[in-house]
Amino acid sequence: MRKYSNRQQKKKRYALSTLIAGVIFLMIVFGILLVFTANGKIRRVHADETSTISAQQTRMQSMLDQVVAQADHTPAATALPEIQPTPTAIPETVASIVALDPADWKNWPILPQTISQKMIDIYRTGLEKGNNPAAFSKVGDSNSVMPSFLSCFDYGEKGYAIGSYTSLEETIQQFQWSFSRESRATKNGATALDLDGYHWYEDDICWPYESATTCEYRLWTPSIAFIALGTNDAFMRIDIFESHLRSLIQKTLDRFIVPILVTKADNLEGDDSFNSVIARLSIEYEVPCWNLWRAMDSLPNHGLREGDVHPTFNQTSLCNFSGSDLQNYGWTVRNLTALQALDRVWHLLNP
Repeated sequence: MRKYSNRQQKKKRYALSTLIAGVIFLMIVFGILLVFTANGKIRRVHADETSTISAQQTRMQSMLDQVVAQADHTPAATALPEIQPTPTAIPETVASIVALDPADWKNWPILPQTISQKMIDIYRTGLEKGNNPAAFSKVGDSNSVMPSFLSCFDYGEKGYAIGSYTSLEETIQQFQWSFSRESRATKNGATALDLDGYHWYEDDICWPYESATTCEYRLWTPSIAFIALGTNDAFMRIDIFESHLRSLIQKTLDRFIVPILVTKADNLEGDDSFNSVIARLSIEYEVPCWNLWRAMDSLPNHGLREGDVHPTFNQTSLCNFSGSDLQNYGWTVRNLTALQALDRVWHLLNP
């Protein structure tokens, strides 16, 4: 009995040991399976997250590319493509404007006398690309905002008295509704830096990373643009003004729009250095220049309000060319000579 009992106890211990070993083995196997399963899930989750993030990044990059592609880049002296002009005879009035001396800008004619072949090529290519031959834009400060600047020509006899300048009626009809348009690139106190910079989308009309000037060109697709700046820039370094004016000119040309640079009537800087820059860049880029400074020079107080940079005006009209206003008021002269400059450039571009 005792031997049998010992054998039985040994069998029980052996069975218990086997059971424990089996349980431990199963626990190890289960643990291994659990680890592999968890790793698989982690890999799948990580892969899913990576795929999702990658897809989101792709979509965001695509959207950014679309915005940036249509937005404003400051080009570094971008070379314009060579354009083969149509075989049209060039009139005698077409010549390089480099004959003008930028140091003698005060004696330049008020209106452009010639146009460069480069500008004719720019203009024609712009029309081929969709620029509107009946639209122009304004880029400037408070002296370029509506209703003061040019708006009168969209209101017929109630807006202006043409006097002896009846030949300008054709240009008024050609560019109807550009005169009174509220340009996205004009603003009180604006500088060249302001109109060249980004983030001009406070009203959700202009896009992020788009300058006021590019926004205006995108919305209006003009063929010609006035660029009249420098007054408010006189409170900053002249090299900053020149840098941003260059950029604005280049951006205008890159969109195959013909710019008309404008000398300013004031001399806030004291040495006329900002007008010297404007004149020099008009020669360098071969773009037409409207010499407003000379047009206003013979007026009382240079056509400016006392202690101010804004033109004097007749309270009854800014565009009465039939009486004595042209001998007395800055706004009358500014509006007439602007219309004449537009008329001259348009006809030079379309001989």
